[in-house]
Amino acid sequence: MFKENKMSQVNKRSTWCRKSAIGLISALLTFNAMANPAVDNDSMMFDSVESSAGPVASTPGPAVIMKHTGLQYLPVGKIGNSLSQVVFYNPKKSSSNTIGVADIYVDREFQGALREGQFSVFCLLPGKHIIEAYQNDAPHYTGKEAPKTIAQLNGGKTYFVETNSDKDNGTPVSVSRITAENQLFGYKSSATINRASAVKPCEYVGGMSQLGNVLFNFAGNKVSDIEAGGVDIVKNMAKHINSLPQIQRVDIVGHADPIGTPEFNQKLSVQRAETVKKMLISYGVPASMLFTSGEGANNPTVNCDSLQNQERNYCNRANRRVDALIQTNDSAE
Repeated sequence: MFKENKMSQVNKRSTWCRKSAIGLISALLTFNAMANPAVDNDSMMFDSVESSAGPVASTPGPAVIMKHTGLQYLPVGKIGNSLSQVVFYNPKKSSSNTIGVADIYVDREFQGALREGQFSVFCLLPGKHIIEAYQNDAPHYTGKEAPKTIAQLNGGKTYFVETNSDKDNGTPVSVSRITAENQLFGYKSSATINRASAVKPCEYVGGMSQLGNVLFNFAGNKVSDIEAGGVDIVKNMAKHINSLPQIQRVDIVGHADPIGTPEFNQKLSVQRAETVKKMLISYGVPASMLFTSGEGANNPTVNCDSLQNQERNYCNRANRRVDALIQTNDSAE
């Protein structure tokens, strides 16, 4: 059984929520959401199937297609008390004992397959569930035929778990949100379709909906200055905004790195925000709900002052960004 990791305790946020970074940059970037995380999460506690009272028994059911936004990982929203949310991922590893492709099982049924650098987000009813992942488990299919552990999930909680580095151990490792999302940066969603009947579509509450942000090249403020993958991120943002009628307002906030004068950085941050606003409008988002502003270099994602020259410039890529803040009408949910 796992002990609770105190770092996994996170604060509740208001309807306004800072968007975390999405883009093709290195692990030097730390999510904005880490400072004020948007979701409550606890460590997932495991017990043996044999010793657990009343293990979940599932019956085959129709497939549920997951609705996590986009292909890249986006910080998940707060789940209602009627559901428990699980973020399951297969970390990238260089060691020889890496788990490779892992098959996830939920209550003895196949939920999905994860290659290294992939994740799956799914929701379950609160209670006891068998949640395991095995590598190359054919022909024994241990996760289906002979699972070892069972987890207790509480309503309204989000659990972050990763595949076990021991390929013969199907019990996932519970991690804090901070640890998980620093790893999940740039990870891709699993392409498999869930077959576990216990899985429910996730329903988010509290007016929160998570979107990525956009990164710009040094001193850049045009569409052509957006880093690789950024245009697709803005397209996904627009699709997400247009799909949620409860969103009432979107604040587009530009930022700059600390290189240059405060006056230049302030102007640059506003220009970047205006560029993203124009892109969202071109993808069908009503202009009336978009509001732009700039914070110059006053709200960095990372502090790169201790680095020199090229390392500092590379680190500052995370600060040359545009964030999004959304406000929703809770009564529309």
